[in-house]
Amino acid sequence: MINRDPEISAITLNLDPGVRIISYAPDIDIRDYLILEEVMEEYGLGPNGAMILASDLMVNYLDELKDEIDEFNPDWVFVDTAGQLELFAFRETGPLIASALGFGDVQRAVSFLFDSNFVLRPNGFISTLLLAASVQFRFRNISQINVLSKVDLIDEDQIKMIVNWSQDFQALEDSTSEREKGLIRELSMLISEVFVQMGSTSELIPCSIKEEQGLDLLFGHLQRVFDSDKSSFY
Repeated sequence: MINRDPEISAITLNLDPGVRIISYAPDIDIRDYLILEEVMEEYGLGPNGAMILASDLMVNYLDELKDEIDEFNPDWVFVDTAGQLELFAFRETGPLIASALGFGDVQRAVSFLFDSNFVLRPNGFISTLLLAASVQFRFRNISQINVLSKVDLIDEDQIKMIVNWSQDFQALEDSTSEREKGLIRELSMLISEVFVQMGSTSELIPCSIKEEQGLDLLFGHLQRVFDSDKSSFY
């Protein structure tokens, strides 16, 4: 990550014990304590079962992870979790880990990624919106930032369309009526109507790591969530 403020110190923490190739060198790595292949061998599990068990076993190493964070004494901690929602957000250990690692008087935020290719159709967007709302409900009082990821893979008009859906649920409902068919259309219309009644959710921030697009906007949102005088957990 590019540090946009030289006065802010930041570290990265990888919480995915099964990742094999990672595009950055994490400052703290759960794989120093827990490795997926070793869990598979010890408990006689396949990859999926081992990942579920490993997500629960992480709680055994929270003290070690907290000690490592303490040694760095950072302003911000960026935590990279496994991509499967059921392994972190929808298990009891996820909120527990988020709460435990965000020790002390800190501000916290969860970043939820909307896959740009998946949300090009209203049905895909609504499905992702439901997941985002579920994650926000699971983490309760922790701020959530919704990010439209990989925008380098779609064009500018498509980006504007998706962002508009996140801000104007009536436009989403109209697009659903026009572009979806059959049972999918009916279900999508019913769900989109729920969001129309609820009102707008948090702003969707278009970002591309490859082109650094939208990172300044994301950084601004993080600054508003975090108190620069305190350590922060992300």
